[in-house]
This record gives sequence, C-alpha cells and structure tokens, in this order.
Amino acid sequence: MDPTQRTQKTQEVESLADFSLFEQEKAVMQRSEQMLEALDAVADGVKVLAKAYSESYRAQRRMMRMSDRMQADLQDANRQLREQAEHLAQLNNALSDEVRERERLTAELERLALEDALTGLFSRRRVIDCVEGMAEGVGEQSQTLTVMMLDLDDFKTLNDTHGHAAGDFALESFAEILRGELGAEQYAGRMGGEEFLVVAADLDCDAAVALAERIRSAVENASLHWKGEPLSLAVSIGLVVTTDPWPNAGELVALADDLLYRAKNEGRNRVIVQMRGQCG
Repeated sequence: MDPTQRTQKTQEVESLADFSLFEQEKAVMQRSEQMLEALDAVADGVKVLAKAYSESYRAQRRMMRMSDRMQADLQDANRQLREQAEHLAQLNNALSDEVRERERLTAELERLALEDALTGLFSRRRVIDCVEGMAEGVGEQSQTLTVMMLDLDDFKTLNDTHGHAAGDFALESFAEILRGELGAEQYAGRMGGEEFLVVAADLDCDAAVALAERIRSAVENASLHWKGEPLSLAVSIGLVVTTDPWPNAGELVALADDLLYRAKNEGRNRVIVQMRGQCG
C-alpha cells in the first residue's frame, strides 16, 4: 500500500473513531438529560407532596384551633348552664317558699276571718252566719232558736284601772267561761270590744233562760287575779228565744242587742228575756 492510500486509510479510521466518540458522548448527554428530567419530575413530586403536606398541616392546625375554641366554648356553655341551673334551683326554692308563705298567710287570713284572734271564739262574721243558718231552720230543722247578746259591765273602768293587758286577760277568761257553759249546737263569737254573741238551737224556753243565768252567775263568781290583785267581772245579757222562723237574722240580733241595753239601763249584771212564738 502506498503512502497515499495509507494516509487515506488512517484518516478514515480517525474519522470513524471521532464519530464513535461523539455518539457515546451524545448518548451520555441524553441519559444525563433523562436523569435530570427524572430528577425534576421527582423534585416536582416532592414539591407537590411538600405543598400538600403543608396545606394538610395548616388545615390540621386550623382544625385543632377550631376544636380548641369549640371545647372552650363548650366548657363555657356548660359553666353557664350549670350557673343557670343553680340560679333556677334558687328561684324554684324561693318560689316554693313564696307559695308556702302565701298558703300560710291565706290559711291565717281564713282563720282570722272565722276566729277571733284574742279569745279563740268565732269571729263576728262567722257567728252571724251561724245565726242566719239556724234562723232559717226554725220550725223545720229545729224547734227553737236562742240568741244572746252579752257585754261585760264596766269594762272601761277595768282597763283604766289595771291596763289593757288586764282587759285582754278578762276577755280571754270570759271566753273560757263561755266555752265551759256551752254545749252541742251552741256557739259563741266576739262581736267586738267586750261584746259577744251566743246562738243555740233546740233549747226550750226555760233551758235558754237557765243557760243565760248560768253564764251570768259563772262570770260573777269567777275567781280572777291580775298581778296579785283580784278582778271582778259582771255581764249583762239580752236574750231572745223564738219558735218562729226569722228570715232576717240581723233583726233577731238587733232585738237581742236592744234587750242587752235594757239590762245595762236597769242596773247591769242581769238577764233581760223576750220570748217569741210559742215561748211567748
């Protein structure tokens, strides 16, 4: 082979070598680019994951804060409910106390309406009701009706001499005498001051007078003392006994009251009697 051919051959080999080296480098560069692209993809994925994690973390933090606020609000609501429940319980207790007090006052007012507070006898209204009820039944439910008006004699003098406390003691003592002398279907009430009313059913004329005299005598002979000093009592009585119905009970009480003042005017400590109907 001549030198020219040898040179040409050498150049061809070198050209071929240069081409092979270029292709290798190109392949390496392509693989590198592919790896970089893969790394970029991984990096993008990592970024997406990191972003998702960050958003999830923030969302969890928000949820935790919301949960904390809700728990705090719930605790505050529970506290307020407990306070309201305690307040309602207090109000309920106060209301129950108020209801009981009102019931007590109502019962006391009813008692005062029916019972004289000092003597324990019937109140004026109640004893008048008794007269009205019994007066309607005369001749049907009962044979007779007895009505007495009674007034302690010289009561003002007793009060002025011994004081009002002694006067109250005298009234209470007189009420005890009445309770001791009265029986079934016989009722006594305080009309006011030292004046009293007695109403009784089914006493014949003599028995009615005898009852009035027993009361007068028991008062006259009562042994009473106030702070070591004797108290003398006497009573004047106006007595009406009737076998006739009296539609107007007030008139019957007024008649007994007129008889009482006759007893006062005729010297006190006595019974003035008027009979009506078959007793007359």
